Amino acid sequence: MEPYRTSPARVGKMMGIMLGVCVVGGAIFFGMWDYWISELPPVASSGAAVAEQTGPLTGDTVSFDLDFVEASDFITLGFNGLPDEPGSNPDLTVASGDEVVVSVTNTGVTLHAFGVTADPADFAGVLWGSAIGSATDPLKGGESGTVSFIAGAPGEYYYICTVPGHALQGMVGSFIVE
Repeated sequence: MEPYRTSPARVGKMMGIMLGVCVVGGAIFFGMWDYWISELPPVASSGAAVAEQTGPLTGDTVSFDLDFVEASDFITLGFNGLPDEPGSNPDLTVASGDEVVVSVTNTGVTLHAFGVTADPADFAGVLWGSAIGSATDPLKGGESGTVSFIAGAPGEYYYICTVPGHALQGMVGSFIVE
């Protein structure tokens, strides 16, 4: 059997083709990055469902303004102030059936998002369509957003930053539906 032979020019051509395929593939992959990361993995979105029924509509509209606030070391976070400051993470109280309007402003530089959940550790279980941004599409520094939703069943819920880890760093407050 005769050994396989090729020329250095053919090896160079093959290496150029392989490099071109890698560059084009990388450009497609990273150019569509928002698409690749647009869905949470199944384990993150498998939280228990919570009844989202509402009582009779009250016709009342309740508005809240919140700011995402960060400590200079980015370890401690909060709404309207850091957790040890007065006025931080205020309790938001509404009646079942109220229209709730929440406006948030990202006054820091870290990415943040907002949502009302039944469990402060469940950033994927946002209730009543209360999300402003998301873990995969958060508000950047200086951006703001507003959401309007109808408060559901009475109980104690939580408003949190839905970016993973931020609720544990202090971005959590009580959302009470009476």
